[in-house]
Amino acid sequence: MVLAAASSGAALAHHEAGGQHPAQTQAPAVGAKTGKGTGVIQHIDREKRTITIKHGPLRGMNLPGMTVSYLVKDKAMLLNLQPLQNVEFELTYENRRYFITSIK
Repeated sequence: MVLAAASSGAALAHHEAGGQHPAQTQAPAVGAKTGKGTGVIQHIDREKRTITIKHGPLRGMNLPGMTVSYLVKDKAMLLNLQPLQNVEFELTYENRRYFITSIK
């Protein structure tokens, strides 16, 4: 699964028979620390603090459209969300990982 996306700074999702894992990441383009996007929730794992979103390209980051699991900064953000819900979200890159810091 590691193709040209790895060289473009994209988040890479690893999918296994046991479920999806949070995005494994590469550093975004220089200066890109946060981005905003819209997408559709595919899966929520409240216990692991992850949400899988099918989204388009993220404004402010060098990430193309994809379906990927992201960690959320605060699991309370997941309480009122449901699969197949359209959302707007903000993604932040810190400590070599991507986190959703805002979602509605």
